[in-house]
Parts: sequence; C-alpha cells; structure tokens
Amino acid sequence: MRTWIKALHIWSLHWAKTKWGAWALFFCAFADASFMPMPTPMFFLTLTLLNITSAYKYALFGTSGLFFGSIAGYLAGHFAWLDAEGNFSAFAQFLFNNIPGFSATTYNNIHLLYEKWDVGILLFASFMPLPYNIFSISSGVFDVNLFMFSISTIVGQGIRFYLMAFLIVKLGPEVKKLFEYKLKPVTIMVIVCIALFIVAFNIF
Repeated sequence: MRTWIKALHIWSLHWAKTKWGAWALFFCAFADASFMPMPTPMFFLTLTLLNITSAYKYALFGTSGLFFGSIAGYLAGHFAWLDAEGNFSAFAQFLFNNIPGFSATTYNNIHLLYEKWDVGILLFASFMPLPYNIFSISSGVFDVNLFMFSISTIVGQGIRFYLMAFLIVKLGPEVKKLFEYKLKPVTIMVIVCIALFIVAFNIF
C-alpha cells in the first residue's frame, strides 16, 4: 500500500508541475468511468494538495472527465454488452476478466439494486469505493433513461469532487506539508474524507 501511494505521489507531482495536470485528471476520470479502473479520487487528492489554488479547477475537470467517460460506458453497455442471442458478448467477458470486482455476480447484484432504487443508486455509487464504469456500463445494459442517468451522474460526481476540493482548501498548507513528507497519514486522511462524504450524503 505504501509503495502504491508513493508511486501515485510521484506521478501526481510530475503532472502538478506541468500545465497538463488538469487534463491528466480529466482522462484519468474518463477512463475510470468508461473502460479501465483508475485511482481517480486518490489522483485528485494528491494533485490538488500539490496545487491547492487549483482545487476547484481540478474539481471541474474531474467531474467533466467522469461524466463524458460515463456516457461512453453507457453507450458501450447499451450497444456492445449482449450479442444477438442475448448472451454476454466478448466485450462483456473481457471486462469480467480484467476489471477487479466486476463479475457476472456483480452484474446481477447491480441489476437488483437498479430494480429497487432506479437511478438513485448512481448517487450512492458516487461515494462507493468501486469503479464507476461498473455502474455506467450497467446503466446502458439495463436501458436506464439516458437523461436521468446524465443528471444523476453530474450531481453525484459534482458533489463528490467539489466536496473534496472544499475540504482540501479548508485543510490548508499544513496538510500539504504533511502530504509531501509523510505518506502514512495520507491514508488516514483519505479514510476520513470518505467518512465525511458518506455523512454529507446522508445529510443532504
């Protein structure tokens, strides 16, 4: 875990020193919502802590990237998930084999959640430690209303990114120093942030 966080820190530091940091976040979020699990929340946190003045700019790029990626995932699920006979396509089998935690069982469980909560599950998914592409692809497969899917995604992801940005701005320079020199507390901070997201979601 420590090695993974350190590698992400170095990668984020590289992008934070360039003018392309926001776009790197955009494409990371796009991939995370469409075809490849990515550590988007962690990347956002590290990138923003290294450049606090751009917190809300990064929130905009993160939300936008995840939204457009989710549309791509929705379309892939809608048009490429099942073959002409109604069986899982080669595309579906590929995702089952390559996305951690995504399996036929997960797919069926998500189907049950949609039947119970409809698009409301997308708001909850914004605060779950799961790749959003699982939900964007599933939404396309289950033929969820595209307009409602889009609104739910923007609202849920917007709350998540802007809440993270707000917390980072409030935490201030001292936390930035903590992040740059001590890796273990970062893990604790991320857990606290996730807890705050869940509390805020339940309140609002």
